[in-house]
Amino acid sequence: MHINIDMERAKLVVSTVHNAFRNKEGLLSETNDLVENQIPDGAEHLSKEHIRFLFYTVANDHGVKSLRMYARAKELFLKHPNVFDPFWIIKNFSSAIDSGLVKLIGEHIGARYPREATKNWYLNSLKLIEEYDGDPRELFRSTSDARVLIKRIKAFRGYGPKIGGMLLRAAIGLGFADVNGLEDVLVPVDIHDSRITFFTEILKPEENIEGKIDYYAYVKKVQKILLDSCNFLEINWLDVDRALWLIGSRGCVKKRCTECPLKNICIVGKAVLNSTEHKLRFKF
Repeated sequence: MHINIDMERAKLVVSTVHNAFRNKEGLLSETNDLVENQIPDGAEHLSKEHIRFLFYTVANDHGVKSLRMYARAKELFLKHPNVFDPFWIIKNFSSAIDSGLVKLIGEHIGARYPREATKNWYLNSLKLIEEYDGDPRELFRSTSDARVLIKRIKAFRGYGPKIGGMLLRAAIGLGFADVNGLEDVLVPVDIHDSRITFFTEILKPEENIEGKIDYYAYVKKVQKILLDSCNFLEINWLDVDRALWLIGSRGCVKKRCTECPLKNICIVGKAVLNSTEHKLRFKF
């Protein structure tokens, strides 16, 4: 299957969502769902406890509904705040497969694979202690080069291109990291972003497709398309990524097309608008 890439369309989509996010338009006026805005009761904003909560929580933000997982992580913090302290973890549990730790994390965090999540939690605690004195803030202060920082983040378990990019985005947005070179770091893309590029016809098959498109297969291509578009427009990708995350998780999933800034560009959005207009036209 041959796919055409429309870079002018990509620039239009990027500039549209970037401006809409900055202006808080439509469904982008609600930003409480973003990982940057997740802070549990009992943790002071921008404190060590705050960044530790994000560090452990973000690593599990894949294969699950983010908001549900964030809520369960906050509940875990309220009940067992020490679970987010790497020194306490290593002192109180014998290994990455300690049954007590599996029970504690697996029952509360809501990870898709509880044993793997527990293993990551324990081994990341070890690495955090050994290399950054148990404080993620030291990780983010360790370099001013975004290209180096994303590699250091991805050296922790559970932090692939998407999740690692989310933590980098949150660290920069909250002020934990001050970096340059972001124009050389790929945009953290997932299946939702890939799907949006087809819906907005940035990526368009030359021929009619029988069956479903494997959106995962185009994630790497979409990363480069979005980064190139942001660089051409001379904007960093942070707000573009935030906007696309909100559109994918809140707009597309919940079918809030009429509130989406891409509704006049997206083939699904235009179809919904036409359907709504048709219904209104014949309403008595």
